[in-house]
Amino acid sequence: MTVLLKVFIKIVVAVTLGFVLRKRHIIDERMQKGLSDMLLLAILPFSILSSSNYEKTPEVAHGMIVTLVAALIYYIVSLVAMRLLSRKLPYEEKEKRVFVTMTVFANTGFVGFPVMSALYGNHGLLLAVVFNLAYNLFMYTYGVHLLSGKTGKLKDLLLNPVNIASVAAILIFASPLSFPSYVSEPIDLIASMTVPLSMIIIGSNLAAIPFAKVLGDPKSYLISLMRLIILPGAMLLGMFFVFRGISMAPATASVTVLMCALPCGSMNVILSEKYNCAPEFAARSTVLSMILCMVTLPVMVYVCSQLFI
Repeated sequence: MTVLLKVFIKIVVAVTLGFVLRKRHIIDERMQKGLSDMLLLAILPFSILSSSNYEKTPEVAHGMIVTLVAALIYYIVSLVAMRLLSRKLPYEEKEKRVFVTMTVFANTGFVGFPVMSALYGNHGLLLAVVFNLAYNLFMYTYGVHLLSGKTGKLKDLLLNPVNIASVAAILIFASPLSFPSYVSEPIDLIASMTVPLSMIIIGSNLAAIPFAKVLGDPKSYLISLMRLIILPGAMLLGMFFVFRGISMAPATASVTVLMCALPCGSMNVILSEKYNCAPEFAARSTVLSMILCMVTLPVMVYVCSQLFI
């Protein structure tokens, strides 16, 4: 609990800093976009490559396979379930599409990577990278199709810097090669910026949204309920039975559950704006889930630490 408390104190301080900087206009909209691009296109890929230098053991390799299988099952089952549920909701058609993507696709990269790295080190980050591969596969195919009515471009999937770094990290981990110190140390130096910068950007995002509209939208609360409690709760239950049935590292089970307990992904907002699919609804839901996640995620971390030992 002491370790978890220290991690979340760091996160809260960094988020608060971003909030204050945006309120004082030190970070403006243009700077925030630049920081976000820098994080996604440069720093996150370095962080992913850094995780590949983790100690190569059969236990970690087994954990990667378990995480990938669990992620694939999660996306298939949750997409089907949420699509069926959305048809029964009294929402507009575009809001129903947003409901599906917002409940299923969490912020696995922007929030998931730094949080898993902070909690479980390079081992956790490597497992998060594997989980994120499944996210990208479904988000840039079915997710894009759902929000746009079109099929996602294979080029966007293959040339995404995070995907390239993810595949490279897994190949490096699987090979007998490892980075020499004069290569790994600069990579680690840049990777260490991931957690503070991502949390500062999140704080800046929160400062730019009028809370009255966010807190007064009942539809967004339903999305947060599914995103932060119901779906991760189902994954927690499933992983608990698997954990008891097969040999598995506690970190593997915990990371797999926690990657399902993250707030709504910002990519949902970006794509909904691009295809004019209820973008304001998507933005409100994302911010609300981010706020509520400050409470639900620590609880989920604690539960995992007690169950998976």
